[in-house]
Amino acid sequence: MKKILIYTLLSLALFTGCKKEEVLIDGERPEERTTAAVNKYTNELTGSTNGWKAFLYPEGGAGYSFYFNFTKDNKVSMYADLDVDPARESMESTFRVKALQNPTLSFDTYSYLHILADPDPSTFGGVAGWGSFSDFEFTFDKQVGDSIMLTGKLLKSKLVLVKATLAEKNLYNAEGLLNSILTSVDYVDNNNNLYFTLVDAIKVQTSINYNQKVITLIWDDGSGGVSTASTGFAFTLTGIRFKEALIYKGKSIKELTWDPVKNLFFTTVDGARLEVLSSPTSLYPLHLLIGIQYSAIVVPNATNYPGWGTEFVTRRAAAAAGTLASGYNLRLDRMVFNFNTINNTMLLSADIYQGANRFVADFSYTFTKTTAGLYKFTGIAPTGNASLIVTQMAPLTTQRINADTFTLSYFTNPTTGEILGQFRSVQNPNFTFSGSLF
Repeated sequence: MKKILIYTLLSLALFTGCKKEEVLIDGERPEERTTAAVNKYTNELTGSTNGWKAFLYPEGGAGYSFYFNFTKDNKVSMYADLDVDPARESMESTFRVKALQNPTLSFDTYSYLHILADPDPSTFGGVAGWGSFSDFEFTFDKQVGDSIMLTGKLLKSKLVLVKATLAEKNLYNAEGLLNSILTSVDYVDNNNNLYFTLVDAIKVQTSINYNQKVITLIWDDGSGGVSTASTGFAFTLTGIRFKEALIYKGKSIKELTWDPVKNLFFTTVDGARLEVLSSPTSLYPLHLLIGIQYSAIVVPNATNYPGWGTEFVTRRAAAAAGTLASGYNLRLDRMVFNFNTINNTMLLSADIYQGANRFVADFSYTFTKTTAGLYKFTGIAPTGNASLIVTQMAPLTTQRINADTFTLSYFTNPTTGEILGQFRSVQNPNFTFSGSLF
């Protein structure tokens, strides 16, 4: 027993002797450094009397702008460019700067930030379970001057905070963000063919998709196609700010600013003013822009429409009558032709109503396209709602879209002047149909 006790004491002595010394950095333990960083960033956030402009770029793409005003009682009020109401109405939430592995900014009650991360697609779109792949907890990366850079803890969204001025604070409170959004949207809606010329005579088409919050530059690649460069963007008080600079012929473009006198966007490149102009006609044929500037052609619910040929009118009427008499009493409504040029797929999503209840029947296709813009669509066996009305939709799908080859072109609505997208069958010239470009 005595020996056992001696061995035990020796073991304890050895264990104690081998205990590692705590590593100090600049004379501070790790928890002391983290606490100091938490206090530093808390004071930075609450010390900006005019609040912060913020730009969020989720991993799901796009970009979003916010205005935050942090207070010492852990409240934060905010505006956002998510929609009309968030841009106009301030929302209050709570926040914490916490000492986790790294100092972390957490928006811990529901706010405009949480809308982007909402897992229910009916809230703000996105993917079920993930929303827009955005965050509401961020780790502090670094501070450079009046800007703080952060990264989302879960999904690695990028958040940039920039100290606001008193004038900017007053503009946010006077619906300045909303006015900027409405001005930009109105201009884009009424000027479909925006472009600029920079270092050569080539016109660079500038597509501003305010629904997806993506800006794309499109230019002739010299071989019958187009080259593109895209990035997400967020609205600002004065225009739009890019997630990252877009490069054309070695020149960098980072933002567009609205000129309220000339009513156009401009930017500055190498110290020179560069204006974004509007062309009365498209710079490139539709088959080069579908899936890039435009993602879909939306064919409305109608018995006739500008750009519809007589055969399409007859066949659509037959399909509508068939779905109504199918036994499910379904009413055929609009049809959306969605293009994915990365995978060379097209999805025909037909809205069908049973009484007041809306359902969607998806007809999937792959396609090939020649350099001249001749499409051949190959149908994939329908599933879900579409499988219930295969026979009824056959006058449009099986007998024409699956069978013919098509060109895509622009068509001007003679009544409204709207530029539509039009399908035209090569084999059956009277089978043409058009719809709005989105």
